Amino acid sequence: MFPVIDIGPVAVQAAGLVLLLSLWIGIWLTGKLAANLGTNGDAIETGILYGLLAGILGARLGFLIQNPSIFADNPLSLVSLTPAMLDGSFGLLTAALTLVILFQKKHLPLWPTLDTLSPLVIMIFAGIHIADYANGNNFGLPTTLPWGVYLWNAVRHPVQLYILLLGLVLFLWLLLQTRVLRRTGFIRSGILFSATLAGLAFITLITRAFVAEKLSFLGADLIQVIAFFILGFCLYLIYHKAFKDRKHIVVYLSLGSNRNPEENLIRAVELIAEDFKIRTRSNLYRTVDVRENAGKNQYFNQVLEIEVDMPYIDLLSWSKDLESRFDREPGDKDNVPLDVDIIVYNGDVFSAGGKTIPDPNLSRFSYIAFPLAEITPEFRHPATGQSIQDILTALEKSGQPIEKLTEVENGTQR
Repeated sequence: MFPVIDIGPVAVQAAGLVLLLSLWIGIWLTGKLAANLGTNGDAIETGILYGLLAGILGARLGFLIQNPSIFADNPLSLVSLTPAMLDGSFGLLTAALTLVILFQKKHLPLWPTLDTLSPLVIMIFAGIHIADYANGNNFGLPTTLPWGVYLWNAVRHPVQLYILLLGLVLFLWLLLQTRVLRRTGFIRSGILFSATLAGLAFITLITRAFVAEKLSFLGADLIQVIAFFILGFCLYLIYHKAFKDRKHIVVYLSLGSNRNPEENLIRAVELIAEDFKIRTRSNLYRTVDVRENAGKNQYFNQVLEIEVDMPYIDLLSWSKDLESRFDREPGDKDNVPLDVDIIVYNGDVFSAGGKTIPDPNLSRFSYIAFPLAEITPEFRHPATGQSIQDILTALEKSGQPIEKLTEVENGTQR
């Protein structure tokens, strides 16, 4: 193995270098995916760094608790850079708890955030096992296969290389599924992370069969038992999110019109009520065309909260059919008898049908944010966790004109 790498006059511990490199690559990939998904990349990366520091301190504390005599004899060893004086399990637990606390403090949504962390999880998993290979840890059973490696007086299965090869397959799947870190590739948030974790659990489950030293638990390998339960739980999550029939899906729709807007929006709401349950709807808002050099073309806008039981793609098709019933010409931005946009679908973060959900315009334009805040003042952005009040504050500074109208019997009034 190669526990130490000589770089000129400097001797670097290979395991530490590998772990740092895998962490750096994982953070970079996570930042790239966060930027494309629209999740809060800055908060996620900051949380990772704090989690890393807490993990290192926790790992040293865990080793101290288990080996107090070492530090009693040599107190300065408490600040030693020796990786062998770290307890990995305690460190991972401390890092995980730190991430949970920081992410909750930032109100980061659970599943979109975990999806964003998928590349990092794979990189850390690979880094840990490459580090084990460098140090000769978790060595394999003796074998006569030609690709065996000589270690501890025997030719053994290169278990860590098996793991690395299977991990590479999983990573390639992740790149293809996300079209190289541009989207999750799934409608439901959390499936990408669950599938990634299931893949890692499966790799662990089958490769532990070749490991020589096992942690015994009721006659079975404890690591395999844990991997088995993680795999089962992840498969349940995938089934529950991807395949189980869902009803009462909460959707927010944005309606807009600049041709006979009062009449068209009232009629549109009536047609929507024929197909779905309308839980609540905002008042009408008068706005102007947000396009550059669009003049003073005025719009009426409204946001509805509805319940649906159809997949997103079917709902998107339904929205286009509704627009066509008002003679909306596709691509015509000047004459808009009715515009229907799906703003939020079940709180999930995804791209499908050429659309991004939640709609990026939610945070950009007043014509969506203000009506949305009226009907759900406790709303938080499904991708970033940003409160609707913070979104409104930012939009108020932008100076976008918007005027709330009150519906009366024969129309609207200011």
